[in-house]
Amino acid sequence: MELTRRNFLKSGLALPAAATLPAFFARAVFASPPGERVLVLVQLAGGNDGLNMVVPFEDDAYHRARPSLGLRAGQVVPLRDGIGLHGNLARLRGSWDSGQLAVVQGVGYPNPNRSHFLSTDIWHTASLTPPSRWNGWVGRALDRCCGDGAEVPGLQLGGQPLSLALVGERIMVPAVRDARSFHVQGGAKTARLLASLVEAGEGGGEAEYVRRSAQRAYATAARLEKALTGGRAADGYPGTPLGQQLWQVARLVESGLPARVFSVTLDGFDTHSRQKQQHDNLMRALGDALGAFRDDLVEQGLFDRVLVMTYSEFGRRVEENRSLGTDHGAAAPLLLMGGRVKGGLCGAHPALTDLEQGDLKHHTDFRSLYATVLDDWFGVDPAAVLGSAFPKIAALA
Repeated sequence: MELTRRNFLKSGLALPAAATLPAFFARAVFASPPGERVLVLVQLAGGNDGLNMVVPFEDDAYHRARPSLGLRAGQVVPLRDGIGLHGNLARLRGSWDSGQLAVVQGVGYPNPNRSHFLSTDIWHTASLTPPSRWNGWVGRALDRCCGDGAEVPGLQLGGQPLSLALVGERIMVPAVRDARSFHVQGGAKTARLLASLVEAGEGGGEAEYVRRSAQRAYATAARLEKALTGGRAADGYPGTPLGQQLWQVARLVESGLPARVFSVTLDGFDTHSRQKQQHDNLMRALGDALGAFRDDLVEQGLFDRVLVMTYSEFGRRVEENRSLGTDHGAAAPLLLMGGRVKGGLCGAHPALTDLEQGDLKHHTDFRSLYATVLDDWFGVDPAAVLGSAFPKIAALA
């Protein structure tokens, strides 16, 4: 009997339609001892309006450019230097006050691309010419430090296809709609099939590899189920998709699952028209979910192990458009949150009167942020992952 992927799947080992498991067929998976540092990536998909997330509310140029969308002093959470967070991010104030929230301003890259797809690929691959790279910056990092273990390297939650950022050459990260749906069917039947193949000498090393892969998949599914059914309830978390995803991440970190990276997404930031209510709602979803996540991790004594990083493919233009929205822009801020973050404003807010084709000019290359995370958080050589050296930012202890 020829051991093919089709025959293997016909034998009864399958995942629910809501889940994909590229790591199931990967040549190596990543395992690390419990207690290792964890990165949580929060993608703000669609191009987040950074000017209305990190607001220069005392800048007259801001209000002239945004007579309808501009936020006033009473609508923001003041930080310092005339800069404030959108008022719906109020739950992040505790992290700011404790010095565990950094606002990295003016992040971008040279000759910015305003296509959702190409700019997302640029961020995910850390390459300004993404067609030349079909693996991601996180995947390449995991390739360099992973071994043949019994656990997945991380987990992507949500209904999106696997992020290119998480794709490696030797390993991939599972992508599931909901970690509670991560289970493997047909276990006994498949186990008998694989055992018989190995015993008969059929399928060669492929059969033995698939048998070991199946064992790992069963073990991982069982561990996820135990963590999410035996852990704390989702009390305190909002019922939004992002809130529930971050609750699952907290439970998996609490359980000792040795995954090093989790990825979640908040979608809906392509606000070309009637932006205000939509962006207000998105900021509330982000602030409430991150605030609950932070409170949960602090209570569990886990906040020092976790670094949260938000990112978006680009910011929005400075001037509002005639549809009371904003169009694709360039530089934008992002947030870093965690127990080992050096809180505060990182870099000056880009000048609103010195623009490039109507967009904010960047002063911090996003690859400098990646270099900081790779070196200071994971202890991985940034140049080996990014292809060259980039100056780090002073954001992590």
